[in-house]
Amino acid sequence: MAKNIWTMNQTQKDFVEVLKDYAEGITLFELKLAGKEFKTGSINTLITKGIVEIVGEREFACDIVFNGVVVGHSTKTGKIYKLVSND
Repeated sequence: MAKNIWTMNQTQKDFVEVLKDYAEGITLFELKLAGKEFKTGSINTLITKGIVEIVGEREFACDIVFNGVVVGHSTKTGKIYKLVSND
């Protein structure tokens, strides 16, 4: 019986490459603001495989805008993703 060997898909490879530039970790929200969007479905597998870890959360202040007018304020919390170090 043949053994299945897992390999990263292109999205996962791209995410790992991006994380190399952020030694302290980064949130998906911050990456989206930088023009790079990733979904948690691809990242969850990297966490399970021990390639990426969640090292905390970061909170962001946000304005609630309706028809171009700020009508309130809120906060958004995002998980901080970081490559697992092999020290």
